[in-house]
Amino acid sequence: MRIGGFANFNFGIRALSNTQAQIAESYERLATGKQINRASDDPSGMVAAEQHKVRIYSIESELKAIYQTESYLGAKEGGLSVISDQLEELNGLVVQAANLSGNSQEEQDAIKLEIESVLDSIDIIAKSTTFKGQNILNEYSTGSISDGLNSLATLAFEDPELAQNIAKDSVDRIANTRGAIGNQLNEIESNRSVLSSELINLSDSLSNIEDTDFAAESAKLVRAQILERASIMAIDIQRESAAQVLSLLEGIGPIQ
Repeated sequence: MRIGGFANFNFGIRALSNTQAQIAESYERLATGKQINRASDDPSGMVAAEQHKVRIYSIESELKAIYQTESYLGAKEGGLSVISDQLEELNGLVVQAANLSGNSQEEQDAIKLEIESVLDSIDIIAKSTTFKGQNILNEYSTGSISDGLNSLATLAFEDPELAQNIAKDSVDRIANTRGAIGNQLNEIESNRSVLSSELINLSDSLSNIEDTDFAAESAKLVRAQILERASIMAIDIQRESAAQVLSLLEGIGPIQ
């Protein structure tokens, strides 16, 4: 009888210890929001989670670089768009000059001033367009776009055909550059979309591996707490029974 009682008592102690360990584990998971808080919780899951994290960090770095490139190209294309508008206006003035070549000197002088004003505006845009403090349109100043562009105000009346060719070539050059930037942005956007989808999938997978299911863990905690109380009650009963047996034996006294 005593042997069985002590066996039950020891079983109750072990059950209580296991239940309290489960309670502590549930409290930790609910507090951290993670079901894997150390490698021993799930070795294979921990390895998978770390691999996910490495790839996630790599994707985030790639996306950061992509955003920087998109911002840079966006700023550059925006500046070129303004220059393109100016060149379109310049082309119109050159055509107008060709049609007015036989008119008064005052009219010619007015067109020359407008052409020079547009050229000045292009240079201002080229010199003032920056990205993170660095100029990004130096190569699109009037002298860089075309070697004869700075002389356009004079050429418009001395050689209208050459002036129109220079103006048109300048418009085409900027248009081609903007088109190339547009293609780059489309490729970047496609790459960003792929990486973003992979990042979402990896994040979801990592969450499934690492994150605590609060509803399930809460239910597990409640069950463990009930078992804890039951184990304590069983231990108390075993202690009380053992005490009663000892009291009975003491009352009987030694056997003759």
